[in-house]
Amino acid sequence: MTEFLVRTLTDSTGHTFIHVTQARENETFVVVEAESKEEAERKYKAEKLNEAFTKSKKGQ
Repeated sequence: MTEFLVRTLTDSTGHTFIHVTQARENETFVVVEAESKEEAERKYKAEKLNEAFTKSKKGQ
């Protein structure tokens, strides 16, 4: 099934815009709550590392 990222924003006049982006076949979208782009990247990498560690530990 094709995945889409749907973003909405409201400008200063109150008008709402919707933007839909289709994920490419080698692309995924993940939402991360953070104060900055750098923090979001650190959190994402930490979660992926944690998942890999947990997965390898279960395989033992």
